[in-house]
Amino acid sequence: MNRIYLDNAATTRMDERVLEAMMPYMTDAYGNAGGKYSLGYEARRAVNEARKKAAALIGAEPDEIFFTSGGTESNNTVINSFLGDGGAQMIISTEVEHDSVLNSIKQASKKNITTHLLKPDIKGSIHPEELRDFLDKGTSHRKRSDVKKDLISVMMVNNELGTEEPVEELAHIAHEYGFLFHTDAVQAAGHMMINVKKLDVDFLSISGHKLYGPKGTGFLYVKRGTPFRPLIFGGGQEMGMRSGTENVAGIAGLGVACELAFRENEKNRGMEAALGKFLKNKLQENIPDTSINGESDRIVNVSFAGINGTSLMLRLDMEGICVSTGSACSSGLDERSHVLTALGLSPERCDSSIRISIGKYNTKNEMERTCECIERLVAELRQLSQT
Repeated sequence: MNRIYLDNAATTRMDERVLEAMMPYMTDAYGNAGGKYSLGYEARRAVNEARKKAAALIGAEPDEIFFTSGGTESNNTVINSFLGDGGAQMIISTEVEHDSVLNSIKQASKKNITTHLLKPDIKGSIHPEELRDFLDKGTSHRKRSDVKKDLISVMMVNNELGTEEPVEELAHIAHEYGFLFHTDAVQAAGHMMINVKKLDVDFLSISGHKLYGPKGTGFLYVKRGTPFRPLIFGGGQEMGMRSGTENVAGIAGLGVACELAFRENEKNRGMEAALGKFLKNKLQENIPDTSINGESDRIVNVSFAGINGTSLMLRLDMEGICVSTGSACSSGLDERSHVLTALGLSPERCDSSIRISIGKYNTKNEMERTCECIERLVAELRQLSQT
């Protein structure tokens, strides 16, 4: 059976060029990047080179990048930086963030920090005027202040819907009211051009395995001069920002993944969008009572009335087709999507949804086979539900 992998928002297949770049640091060049001898210096050069490539991906400077284990750690690091003594008085985010942000914000509320979650529209978009209205009502005295101790965190691209948020406008408003601004760009990197100077964000999170790099790698951008407290302490690696022996092989692979993502962004984005549009049109034309949740062509969240999304996902797996229901980061198989719920969708529509996320290795033939299978399986599941 030829497997069709359509859960690229959960993780991606590692690019062979990335694996090739990693291999020397798992075999011959295995030195600790902190070592004061030739093997150590060789490892340090690999880390420094990867840092330059990571910075180039988002238009940053190398000394504004430090490596982490991935998006969850990067997001946790930012939010936890504001939770200690003398930290934030207020943290603002949205109802459709990744769990690594939402669960960190829950910890903030336990520390008597005021938290507020902005509500999205029906497509999952956060409107800048909603943020401004909230700040005008509750924090007007902070306008044009230089407090910079409180935080606003809004993801760049939603992991369940593919919705692109107006980060540049939101960051501008945040700074106008004296807030620092963080964006989770895990689903954006490699699929759109990112320039942190244009966006004017203070923090930005990236995960390696979402852009055809190795799992367990990622980085956090911290704008020069931004107040920040590390999450992990130890030997002072990563310029004192993230202690622990560097994962040299993983970092080298991440660097190449960033380089490829920057170089091949336009080609991949166009191909993924074309496949997604074809898929959406086919499903809506051939399957009655089909609803698209969101507007993305790369991350296609779709509901089929009268069926259970988990049942459809499992039957597709038996056909060799990998899709998901909501976020793969959720612990419960049947857990209802908090993102779809936040849109105001009915429980029935939420429960009848699947997420199909397209990547650079997918083909039109795979889209055709997937549509044929979904059409047949939805019909079978609907018939079963009526008996």
